[in-house]
Amino acid sequence: IVEPSLRNMVTLLGAIGLAIGFAMKDYVSSLIAGVVSAVELPYRPGDWVRIEDTYGEVKHVGMRTVEVQTPDDDLVAVPHLKLWDTAIYNANNGGTSLQCVASFYLHPEHEAGWVRKALRDVALTSAYLKFDEPIIVVAEEKPWGTHYRIRAYPVDPRQQFLFITDLTVRGKAVLSEAGVTPALLPPDAALDAYGAESR
Repeated sequence: IVEPSLRNMVTLLGAIGLAIGFAMKDYVSSLIAGVVSAVELPYRPGDWVRIEDTYGEVKHVGMRTVEVQTPDDDLVAVPHLKLWDTAIYNANNGGTSLQCVASFYLHPEHEAGWVRKALRDVALTSAYLKFDEPIIVVAEEKPWGTHYRIRAYPVDPRQQFLFITDLTVRGKAVLSEAGVTPALLPPDAALDAYGAESR
């Protein structure tokens, strides 16, 4: 089909090399990014990271991918090339301190000082609390009510979901017993609140 002259062979080999180069571009880019990640350490085993829509614990850092185990127990292989153009969110950065946030949306008619103290006490009495880290209760006024956040740290980063659940369930119970009513958010405000939390 192709006359095996020197010129034709050079052209054919050049075309094959170009095709292989395009096919291997992302693979080679991931390998290079893997070397960069080994130097810069944006994540390491035990870190809790968010890369695009993937959040979970780093289980293994290979030459081409990082393996992340999600809270749903899925193991996701993320190519290192995401380092070039994607923000990497690292929640504990090689340590054991990982901040958790529990949110409460309350009707505007309440005693704000009492609520802050009550929510702080809820965090202080949690079985999952890491006592040598700060507990912060912040409030933000919205047109539909007041948004409170408990910011605190669990003993182990793997306990983060149990910790947030514990704070939420017991916090709701304390506020309900005191007669503090939750805010009734209109649908558009609810979407805004969800978007702000996810960011």
